[in-house]
Amino acid sequence: MLPKPFSLDSILTFRKREKDLALEKLVRAQLAAEETAIALETAKSERETLITGLETKQIDGIPVQELSRYEERIQYQRGKVIELKKKHLSKLKIVNKKRLILLEKAKDHKTLSALKEQQNRTWKEYINKKEAAMLDEIAILHHDREIN
Repeated sequence: MLPKPFSLDSILTFRKREKDLALEKLVRAQLAAEETAIALETAKSERETLITGLETKQIDGIPVQELSRYEERIQYQRGKVIELKKKHLSKLKIVNKKRLILLEKAKDHKTLSALKEQQNRTWKEYINKKEAAMLDEIAILHHDREIN
């Protein structure tokens, strides 16, 4: 009689843990990307507020020192917006990488799960065949006894 095939339970639990960990990392990356998107939008709105404030003050008349301070703040906000755009794009790339990793882990888990189910079916069929052969042998022996 063949020994029971290798149990895939430990491998499946490991793959499940890997998949869950990949999902958690994806969620964290998505949250980080959302935070950078919010920071980017905030910086853009601050820049627009500074620009509109400068425009209204220029209409009323503005001293040169205050004008230079506004220009410096606007330049600073522009640099901040550019930096946040770069940061947001890098976070989105990270999210895409994490998503691909999660898909790979989920695919591995699904494949192993299907393999385990197939292995269990094959093992059950093997056991049923052995049992049927044993029952046939018992029936033949019992039939021989009745004849003799």
